[in-house]
This record gives sequence, structure tokens and C-alpha cells, in this order.
Amino acid sequence: MESDFEIGRVVAVDTAEVTIELSRELKALTQSTYEGAREVGKINSYVMLPVGARRLVAIVTRVVLVEEAELKADRTMVTLPSARRLMKATLIGTIDGSTFTQGIATFPVLDNPAHVATKGDLQTIFDIRDEPGAAPADPKIPGFCIEVGRSAVIEDFPVQIDPDAFFGKHAAVLGSTGSGKSCTIAAIIQAILQRPEVLQTNIVVLDTNGEYREAFLNDPIEATYNADIEPKCLYIPSDPAESNDRLVIPYWFMNAEDFVRLFRAGPNVQRPVLLDALRLSRSPSLPQGKAIRLKELLLRDLYRIVALSDESGKTSTEVEDLATGCKDYLDREAPSAGLISGDALAALSKALSAIAVNARRFVGEPDGRRFSKPLPLSVQELVRASLQPVVDALVESGSGGKGPSVSADTPVFFRKTAFVRDSLASAMQREESGGGRTRDYCATMLMRIYRLLEDTRFEFLFGPIAGEWPESSHSLAAFIRDILGLQGGPEEMSSLEQVPKGALPFYDRQRSNGGSKKVVIIDLSLLASEVLENVTALIGRLILEFLQRLGEHSGKALRGSLPVVLVLEEAQNYIHEQRYNDDESISRVVFERIAREGRKYGLSLVVASQRPSELSKTVLSQCSSFVVHRLQNPEDLRYFKEIVPAIYGPLLGQVSSLAPQTALILGECVRAPVLARIREARPIPRSRDPKFYAYWVNPNPAAVPVEAVCRKWEGKDD
Repeated sequence: MESDFEIGRVVAVDTAEVTIELSRELKALTQSTYEGAREVGKINSYVMLPVGARRLVAIVTRVVLVEEAELKADRTMVTLPSARRLMKATLIGTIDGSTFTQGIATFPVLDNPAHVATKGDLQTIFDIRDEPGAAPADPKIPGFCIEVGRSAVIEDFPVQIDPDAFFGKHAAVLGSTGSGKSCTIAAIIQAILQRPEVLQTNIVVLDTNGEYREAFLNDPIEATYNADIEPKCLYIPSDPAESNDRLVIPYWFMNAEDFVRLFRAGPNVQRPVLLDALRLSRSPSLPQGKAIRLKELLLRDLYRIVALSDESGKTSTEVEDLATGCKDYLDREAPSAGLISGDALAALSKALSAIAVNARRFVGEPDGRRFSKPLPLSVQELVRASLQPVVDALVESGSGGKGPSVSADTPVFFRKTAFVRDSLASAMQREESGGGRTRDYCATMLMRIYRLLEDTRFEFLFGPIAGEWPESSHSLAAFIRDILGLQGGPEEMSSLEQVPKGALPFYDRQRSNGGSKKVVIIDLSLLASEVLENVTALIGRLILEFLQRLGEHSGKALRGSLPVVLVLEEAQNYIHEQRYNDDESISRVVFERIAREGRKYGLSLVVASQRPSELSKTVLSQCSSFVVHRLQNPEDLRYFKEIVPAIYGPLLGQVSSLAPQTALILGECVRAPVLARIREARPIPRSRDPKFYAYWVNPNPAAVPVEAVCRKWEGKDD
């Protein structure tokens, strides 16, 4: 009978919380029902409030004992104090028939009965499907089908999440160090992979601590790799010693903003020079690249001739030299480039000859000192009249060939030596056409470029210090396939003669047509700290832009057709909230964009952090599901409470005292907020706590290979 489950009455109603006075008959806070004895007033347990045909669900957050003395009506006698047991509970959802939904549409009234939850209520809340031989989840509407743990309050009740809700709208796994974040992420992913109906996933883990490889061994019982078993996981190390498998991200995949941030180009002079140099470097890689290159160089020289001829009182002899050199280059290169028609080419060549002759006539024959002399007004007018129309026409012209246009962002191959030696020099000369001191202003940027190109720590990005990355077919496609775990690339990839084995490890893996992988772990633990933000931002941006273009390529049919989960371990290290006077972080810009837009294209974030107060508010506020382990820092607790809906406020008081491997799961991924004991990850990530005392008392401790580690650190070991 329903009265068997009644435990008290509502004595106060707030917008999100009710106060229940427990029945005096509950002597031991236990209610006997036909389903057995039930505990009453246990924190995080559930109570039911029948309101008409519906049943409101509330979660217990506080229990208090209040003693009150009763005064008789005639005021002649005061009885002994009587105890009232009050229980506060947060309203979280409604059961209508056999369906539970989060949220409240109606409220209880005073004296409304309160019931302990029945087994049927709990099965509805937790969406338990206990039919023997239940069919796999519906692919279109999977529901709450991924078991991530067990309720820490209700015995034998599994805690299940909705994968579409958890991954589709971003999720955050938070907790202080040692509270179990890494094991939670590994356990969730393992729970997905262990379902027999799951055939493929695309989960990418940015592992900044080098922990996750052991969690996805292909032989979990023996915790070893077995070459005879096709692994589900691709591990990409950042250790340069693992040359055949190491992380390589060729520099030409970076866009203009990546280069600007990496080289710290200033906004006034350095940035325009760098962008101009990138355009010059990338242009020859396209079919119309020769025409683009000719256009850039012509414009540079013509601008400088016009600018020098306009100087009053001082005109360099460079006018003659520039005009002569420009004419020679034009006559040699223009006919095959197709940039300028025959008549226009002849007219421009004639104009440049006239400028050179007139400049020589008024400057005079060169002597050892080559003194500059001003050009008369008539010659200045000749220069302007001859060249300005050509300059205007070139500026307005296209690329000079059919096909896609090139920009500083286009991810096409270019040689770093040509970029430094030719393109940067050409870009600075063009900027100096107005007489500025561009080289002086660019000195700091150039020093940083040279330093990065000569630093062995950045070989994964810029290639061998004394060499170049090989030019290869489908290099960008091979890299995208590799980091997403997709099956091997096309047959027309470059041969071993063009791209030797070991030059581009991701290319080797795709060229061998390896099988697809369900999890890709990118180990970033050995990267230089100053480049961590750039690398994480680059990986995130490449995945996002690929998924965007995938939808544009074939219309709406392919938009969101390749769902990708991107796990950001220790995210506070590269997606930190901007503080006063902080430099703009490129990784924060990229991941805030993914947080806002990624869901539309099938890119989901799982953000793991031990310091939520240092995380970008934009990224954290876009998460709709939270797995919260122990958080002890007051600043982290305050910050997190500002992010989550206020209704969860009373529940968050327990976060600072949660046991390891126990977490509060909130948001759309679960039916109702629940305190869960997370399932064991098998194998577990390499994040075990160090055993200090066991080491202290060990009579035969293992030898520490200090010299070997240091030699490798110093780069002396191959």
C-alpha cells in the first residue's frame, strides 16, 4: 500500500527546495514496507511527493533535529521539549506515468505527503532495463545505456549515462589531483568500447601527462601488447627517440594565426611582413602559383619605383636598378606565367626601359660613390603615369590561373629554407618601399624564427635542422586520417623513394593501409611547454575545420556524420581563463570556438581539469554534463558553483569531502543528479599514487638509471 511508504509531510515549499517533517513513528529513521526496510533521510537518497497524477522527485540534501517546548493554552504548564526531525530536499524532476523528466512544472502544497522511493520509482528514475536478454540500445535514441558506475547510496542500482547527451553537448570531468579523473575518463571510454554493438568510435585524447596508453592495452588481463591482436588504440608519443611512431605535425598545416602566435609577430610591422611571406611561400605549390609569385614580386618592385620617384630632394639610384631588374625579370618570366596579356606586357616593358634610361640620364654615369640625385618633376610624372595604371590593374587582377586561390592560411607544402631566405626578404623589401626601417622592426621576430628552426625540440614541427620535410601527396589527408583513427589512405600516396620510411610517421601508418582505431592517444607530455598551446590549438582547429568542410563538401548529408570526441586532459594548462595583462591564448580562442560551434559539426569536448577556476568560463559554461570528484580549493568550488545551474547548489556542499573514485554526476547525461561510485577502469591509466613508504622500507630498491636518463635528456643518446 502507498501508505507503507509515507515518511512525513511537507511543512515548507521554496522555488527549488522543500522542507519535510518526518513522522514521529520513524524511530530509527527506517521505514518498513512490503519491499523491505528502507533507510529514511540518507543524504543523496530520493523522496517522492505525489501531486495529483504526477509524482515529484526530490533528492535529500540536509537532515536536522529541532527541539521545541510546547506551551499549554492556559499558560500554566510547559511540557518537556519535543523533537522535530526536518529534512530538506531539492526538487529535481517529475514522474508522469512511467516516464521521468528533469525539471518541475508543478509544486507540492503544505501538508503534502512525502514517500520514500519505491523500487519501481528508482527504476524509472535510473531508466533501468532489467528484462532478461534486453536488446541493444536503439541507435537513433540510445537513452541511458552506458553504465559508468553504481549508486553510492542505493545498493545494486547502476548509474547509466546517455552517450548522445554526454558527448553531444560537451562534458566536464573535474576534481582535485588524486580524486580519480583519469580513471573516470578511461572507465567511461572502456564502457563504450566493451559494448558488443559498438563497431567504431573516433575518440582523440590529448594526453599532457602520458597516462592513458596503459588504459587501452589490447590485452587487458595481462596488461600487455599482443602483436597478433589488432589494437583498438593508436598511441602517438612525443618522445623523439621513438622515431618510427613519434608525433609529427608539419609546419605547413599551420594557418597564419598559428604562425603569428608561434613567432610572436607584433601587430604593426611584423605581422604584415609575416603574412606576406607566407603568401609568397605557399603560392608556388598551387597550379597557378607561378603567376601569383610573379604578381607579388612585380607589385613589390613597382611600388618601390613609384615611392622612390616621389621623394623630394633625394632619389636613390635604385630607381634605375629596380626598373632594369624588373624589366629583365618580366621579360623572362611573364610570357609563361600568363598573368599579363602580350600588348600589356610589351607596354610595361617599354615603360620600364624609359624609366631606366631617364633615371640614368639625370643621375649620371655611376661612379665609385653612387651619390643619389633628385629626379626632375617631368621624370617623376613619367614614372607615375607609366606605372600607376599597371599597379592598379595588377592589384585588381586574379591569380592568373584557374583553380583555388592561395592565402596565408592555405595548408599547402612550402620549404622552410625558401620561406626564410627568399619570402621573408621579399616581404621586408616590399614593406621598405616607402622608406621605412622594416628590417629593424622585424629583428626580434627574425631572431625567434631562427631560434625555433634551429631548436631540436621543435623538429616534430619544422623537420630536421639541416634538412626539409619531403613533399608528399595527400599529406594533410593522411594526417587527418591518422589522428581520427580512420582506415588507411588512397593508393596514389607517395612512394618510399619520395617519402622515405620514418620521415613522416603518420604518413607511414596511412601508407601501410592500417586498420581503423577506436581511440587515438596523442601523448604531449614531452613537448616543450612554450609550444603546448600552439600544438593543442592546431590539432583542435584541424579537426574542427575538417568536419566543417566535410559538411560543405556534400551538403547536409555529411554534416555531423563523423562524430568525434576530443578529450582534453589537464585542460587548465592550455585553455586558461584570460587574466589581466595576459597575452591572448590561441588555444583558448580555438577551444572556445569548438565549445560554441563544434556540436553542429559532430565535434564534442570532454574537458578534464583539477583547477576549474583557471579554465575558460566560455568552455566550461558550454558543458551540459558534469562528473565532479573531490574539489577542495575554495576558489574552484566558488567558480564551479557559478557555472552550474543554481538548483544544484545544495548538492555541491558535499563535493569537498567526496571519497576517491566517487563522483557527483549532474546534467543532461543522467536522469537525475546522482552520487556514483565510478566503475573500475581495467587496465587503469598510469596515474597511480607513488608508494613512498614501500620505497622507504624496501631493502633492495631498484637502481635509478640517472646517467641514461640525463644522456637522453641532453640529446646524447640516439
